[in-house]
Parts: sequence; structure tokens; C-alpha cells
Amino acid sequence: MRSLAAVLAALWAGSLTTICAVVAPTLFATLADRRLAGETAGHFFHLASLIGLAIGAVLLILVLARRLRLPARWGSTLIVVTAGLPLLSQLALGPAMRGAQAAGDMSRFGLLHGVSAILFFAACIGAIVLVVLVSRPAE
Repeated sequence: MRSLAAVLAALWAGSLTTICAVVAPTLFATLADRRLAGETAGHFFHLASLIGLAIGAVLLILVLARRLRLPARWGSTLIVVTAGLPLLSQLALGPAMRGAQAAGDMSRFGLLHGVSAILFFAACIGAIVLVVLVSRPAE
């Protein structure tokens, strides 16, 4: 099960960091229509949230079923937080950003976008830490 967990964690970290560090910046660099770039990036961020939710659920089930050992105090919490941050961004900040953008309040939009970026960055770090944790030999 440790190998499965390592592959899942790597897929999670890879997909999340690729979308955050490659796909979104590339869309804004190559598409002339910034609104289209933002909408397309939003779809990819939504996909990243769903992937994280699915993989996070599988990893958490493995931990709770004692098929995967992680540091007892914070291993499960790391999984929940790493999956939860992008979801929080999508469910709470996404609608607020769309509302601010529709109202023409670009200052508020920029603030919310910055918070969302921090949440996704933290999730990237969490997923990378999970890769390291599950890839270590069993003790």
C-alpha cells in the first residue's frame, strides 16, 4: 500500500504544482484575452481541487485503516489541510472573486486572488511534504 500511496501523492503534488506553476502562468502569457485566460485557469484550479479531494480521501482512508503509516500527530491533518485549502479557495473565495470582478472592484478581486494563490501554494507544499512522507521506507 505504501507504493500506491507514494504514486497517488506524487500525482497529487505533480498535478497541483503543474497547474499552479506552469499552466496558469502560461495561459496569461499566451492568451491575449485575460478574462479567457482567467476562466480557463479557473477550470484547471477546479480540476486540481477535485483531484486533491479524491486522492486526499484515498490517502486518509489508508491512514485510518492503518494501511499507511504517517507521523501520528500530524500526518492525517496534513492530508486534510492539503486537500481542504484548494477546496476552500474554490468554494469560498471563487464566488467572492467572481462577484468582485463583476462589480468592477478590482482591488477586492486582487486581494481575494492573492489569498487564493497563498492557499494553493500552501497546498503545493503540503502535497510535496506528503510525497516525502509516504516515500520514506516503512519503519
